[in-house]
Amino acid sequence: MRIVQVCPYDMGRHGGVQAHVTDLSAWLRANGHQVRIVAPPPTDGRAVPGVDHAGRSRRITVHGTLTEICHVPRGELRALARSLADWGADLLHLHTPWTPLLPWQVWRALRLPTVATFHATLPGASAAGPLARALSAFAAYYVRRLDGIVVPSASPLQHLKSFPDAPAPVVLPPTVDLAGWVAAGAQRPTDAPARKIVFLGRFEARKGVNVLLDAWPQVAARRPELTLTIAGGGALAPRVEAAAASGAIRFVPEPSADEAKKLVAEADLFVAPSPYGESFGIVLIEAMAAGSVPVAAANSGYSTVLTGPGADLLVPPGNAAALADRIVTLAGDPERLGALRTWGKDHALTFSVETAGPTFVEVYDRALRRR
Repeated sequence: MRIVQVCPYDMGRHGGVQAHVTDLSAWLRANGHQVRIVAPPPTDGRAVPGVDHAGRSRRITVHGTLTEICHVPRGELRALARSLADWGADLLHLHTPWTPLLPWQVWRALRLPTVATFHATLPGASAAGPLARALSAFAAYYVRRLDGIVVPSASPLQHLKSFPDAPAPVVLPPTVDLAGWVAAGAQRPTDAPARKIVFLGRFEARKGVNVLLDAWPQVAARRPELTLTIAGGGALAPRVEAAAASGAIRFVPEPSADEAKKLVAEADLFVAPSPYGESFGIVLIEAMAAGSVPVAAANSGYSTVLTGPGADLLVPPGNAAALADRIVTLAGDPERLGALRTWGKDHALTFSVETAGPTFVEVYDRALRRR
């Protein structure tokens, strides 16, 4: 099978969707399929190996999160479509397809059987503002014409009920290759006291770094031996930098992929306080695979990952006091922390690409038969 993965985001920027596209594509190739990835050109100008970069892109912020919008000029689009058709493309897999405008343009140009993964919650018909209404219209148009629909958790299913004539959605987490995270975790000491806390992600309200910064003085007052590292970058960087200048935290700007794995693997607790906007939680899976225990906001996406014993790791979204209390409690109970670490490692592997990859192939096969 020849599959075209279309990602609307900069593949050179760290993100869960980008990791999923990269790792799923690698697994598909290793299992006898051919894959091409189409994505916008990186904003830093450095091409990503193995990616067909198309169009012109710019970064914007929508609903508190960073994203890209991309438009492909007509001549370039024709050349891309001809290249993919000559290659023998069988199927498109669009990721977050309503993100303007690359997925829409490639889909319209190729007219192939298409599977779409809605990584974020679909825009509702009553969404406010012209951009939200436009995205809602795009979503409605897509859904009725797709040959397969994938959602990362049960969270977006309610919105899909508005489209009864669409294919039945398949709940399939955005699987990633966890081998690197497991290897990083194998290097961590097993007998060190629980003292290291880490946040890794974008510095924006949707990721909750502001909630963590509000919580940290309460943690430091009760457990001064604990240390906090905040790694990443974004709009709230000035507040993170101010906290680092005061000596309250350690700031690591934009770590590389290897540095990120090392930071997480060395941490006892991985804090993920996103108050909203998460339909899954790849960061939680990666942290658990590396041996770090996540403390996360109980948003609809993270709650689908932290089930069973993991439900005790969830705190009310946006509640800095509850977040501080859970960090302090877990750091002070090494036996409980050890049990949760063991559970987390096993739980994370159920989401590995090696486990979930064959199901994606089944979804592709059904889409081809439907068309």
